[in-house]
Amino acid sequence: MLALLALPLLAVNAAHAETTYWRVTMDRVTVIANGSSERCIRLATQLTVFERLLRELADWSRDYQPPPIALYSLSQADARHVLLSEADQRRQAAANMQIFSKFLPGRDFNIAAIVDVGGSDDPLQSVLLLYAESALLSGPTQHYPPWFQLGVANLLNGLMIRTDGSVLLNRNVSFEPLEEKRPAAHAPYDLLKLLEVRAADLNAGAADYREFLRAARDWAEFGVLTTPQRRSQYRELATLMRQGAPAAEAMQDAFGVPFAQVADEFRAGAWRKEAQFRMTPQGGPVAVPQPAKLDAGQATTLLQVVAARATAARPERM
Repeated sequence: MLALLALPLLAVNAAHAETTYWRVTMDRVTVIANGSSERCIRLATQLTVFERLLRELADWSRDYQPPPIALYSLSQADARHVLLSEADQRRQAAANMQIFSKFLPGRDFNIAAIVDVGGSDDPLQSVLLLYAESALLSGPTQHYPPWFQLGVANLLNGLMIRTDGSVLLNRNVSFEPLEEKRPAAHAPYDLLKLLEVRAADLNAGAADYREFLRAARDWAEFGVLTTPQRRSQYRELATLMRQGAPAAEAMQDAFGVPFAQVADEFRAGAWRKEAQFRMTPQGGPVAVPQPAKLDAGQATTLLQVVAARATAARPERM
């Protein structure tokens, strides 16, 4: 399904760092950042808090470890050489838009790359959404229904990670996938239609992807952000449907009431007053070591890693 966001890249010339970078590594997380050591620390802290929250919302076991990840924050000058092909730059000019983040998954480790545009959080927020979608479409939840995978991921769409480790989820949809052409008209998603959408439907264009994401996010808000009981029932529904149970039957088993009763409660919307958008993931303060300042040769070598991945992959981008 993430292929729907993909943009093929042309070859990128050899990368040469045009600014100063800092690097810090914490276990399976590495951050390479422009600007200052303070920016590197802030990004490492935000990425760590984000991964903690993602683990909680996805209900991963403590034993599961996602692949290692390297987060790059690139200057706009370096991004033109490393991240953006000539086709990307022409598309930006023609559409009056900017590609400021890409998620580049790999066999051994993943790369999340953002372009520093005046210190704005938008690039980081967008790449973290792509990371969340990729993580939920693989790993322990790879066989779960799309409404769970993409609904939970899009709870993190546009989140704000504060310096105290708390997170404020966005009540609105900040980022949506780019569409090269207008999608075919589809009937609105009621709950049954949402739950019955398969990955193949999304990949084949048999579903309106943007509308599906909005509906899946609403259902995730109902199931995850309201009460502990609903969160447990929402996850049980996903488990039962992963095992092949029909939606109506799984709903009865998971929620303990008929499907129509849950659908009516969801549609009525009174639950929105219960939704909690402020969260503090478990784990306490994030301790980030002092980043190391990279010399020009080290920085160039690390940027070439991004360039090589960008030319070999079909990255998700925003």
